[in-house]
Amino acid sequence: MKLTQAQSEAVSRGEKVSIKVGELDCILIREDRFEKLQEIRDTEETYSAVIEALDDENPDQYLESYQT
Repeated sequence: MKLTQAQSEAVSRGEKVSIKVGELDCILIREDRFEKLQEIRDTEETYSAVIEALDDENPDQYLESYQT
């Protein structure tokens, strides 16, 4: 896959770049950014599971301790 100079620079700065793969619209991001997004998703899933397990009336009281 060839990127334009502008696309390469944007990826280097950690920005997303819209690309087309065949007929699919895709987003290209740096691996470290993708891994951070995975961590956030995993944290949110864990938070949701903990809150569900607690079955608390006010789950938002715990939110601050899970945010980075």
